[in-house]
Amino acid sequence: MPKKSLKGKYLRFSEETNALYYLERAGVFIQETTSDPKAWKWVILALHGALYGFAICACKGSSNATVIRKNKKGHEKLITLDEALKMCQDKTWMGTLHGGLSLNLSASQADSIRRLKATLRNNFEHFTPKGWSIEMHGFPQIAMDILDVIRFLSIETFRYQHLNQSQRNKIKSVVYQSKRSLKNSDLHLELLEAKDDKKA
Repeated sequence: MPKKSLKGKYLRFSEETNALYYLERAGVFIQETTSDPKAWKWVILALHGALYGFAICACKGSSNATVIRKNKKGHEKLITLDEALKMCQDKTWMGTLHGGLSLNLSASQADSIRRLKATLRNNFEHFTPKGWSIEMHGFPQIAMDILDVIRFLSIETFRYQHLNQSQRNKIKSVVYQSKRSLKNSDLHLELLEAKDDKKA
């Protein structure tokens, strides 16, 4: 009996589908936070991955060399999230392609990116031995700000992105559904109520 040859099965990603997968997972974890607060860890990590991925997609040119640097040993390394976002905010660079809009961050969005990256993601990703208690009421606003930036980078600015209509619709759907869930979350509503009480 002839032996069957093993057919290769491949998991394939592009920079766009990698970023989209992070976003899809963020949407799933956001829904899970209502019953499992620990899911916020995965929301943070997934949103960071999606933001970084779509920032790279938005700022890269027709050549990947625009987002890759070589170190002294000649090894290639992707530019940092901060560098990618800086390029996305550069009107001259983003305007090199017709329809390429530059990213304009609100004060809230800039603060949310800073908190996502420095305070939350870095501590989760590089967790050192410690006890860490995190106040969660600000999480929904951080997530909503990041989702708005992701939507702009993936849908609203036109650069060298390879997303089909189905993928664009998926991005819009995940962002819309996630933001709706976050706006109606107990954490967000409690924070709004506390702010109203302070004003009164």
